[in-house]
Amino acid sequence: MKHSLKIIEIPCDQIHIGERHRKEMGDLEGLAASIAREGLLQPIGITEDFRLVFGQRRFLAVRDHLKWPRIPTRVVRVSSLLAAEHDENEVRKSFTASERTAIASALEQEIGNRQGQRTDRQPQDNCPEVPPGVQTREIAARKAGFNNYKSYERAKNVVERGTPELVEAMDSGELSIHAAAVLAQQPADTQRTIVQMPAAVRRQIVRQLREATELPSTAEARRIARETGMLVADRTGRYRSGLSDEERKALKEDLDSIWAVTRAVMALADTPLDPVELASRLEYWHCPGIRAKSPAALDWLHRFEEAIRENTKIS
Repeated sequence: MKHSLKIIEIPCDQIHIGERHRKEMGDLEGLAASIAREGLLQPIGITEDFRLVFGQRRFLAVRDHLKWPRIPTRVVRVSSLLAAEHDENEVRKSFTASERTAIASALEQEIGNRQGQRTDRQPQDNCPEVPPGVQTREIAARKAGFNNYKSYERAKNVVERGTPELVEAMDSGELSIHAAAVLAQQPADTQRTIVQMPAAVRRQIVRQLREATELPSTAEARRIARETGMLVADRTGRYRSGLSDEERKALKEDLDSIWAVTRAVMALADTPLDPVELASRLEYWHCPGIRAKSPAALDWLHRFEEAIRENTKIS
């Protein structure tokens, strides 16, 4: 069989799925209903020995739900992809990003298997050896139509971790491979929500997520903070300092005190109760300590007010 755009029908019981990365198939009944209504818009792909390369969800929907005996199929001749440079452009134009990812994975396996064969025999003409210093994934990525293996790795990450909605958005070109890879790091519900947002909003979210992933780890942020003496944000969005545990504890106590005073002042300013009426109720609420602490608190508030008015630093 030759790899081409020709679509042929293959009996479903001849196709072998094998071990797959994707375990969650999503709503196969809904997909089957769509196929029954609109037809199979995109054929599945198999190797010459009938191993499934791409289109697992479509295949399962057709075989298990619609009970079709045969399914439209495109044969991917891996050895042809290894041998012919022109196939790179053909694959790039003919297949979606997720399909090219599956092809690259098949190529990786094929190259790896052949590289592991006996070296005292001449390699087949249609399977060139991987040049020294070149990784198998680079060859597979290039032959599958990716510009480089990083794009392949990103697309692979989307296929393995992305929801069907995210994979579809990548395949349709609605999302770039890089943007889809960023979103694939998010929980499934988050992925679905973002994919449905307007394009401008999606771009902004992807930009923010990408910047967040470029931030240092917690340990790295603390190391930089120790060296620079500055607060450094980590990937969690929290700022880290280079202080020791004792120094951080003291700083936390200061911050807790500041927050406590802030809340108290806001509560005092917003309370609807009359001070005289409130004072008359204190005994009822068993607050004898208020009598002793009120003068100190009042003195502190007077100094606090004066410092704010004079715009001086409060220690």
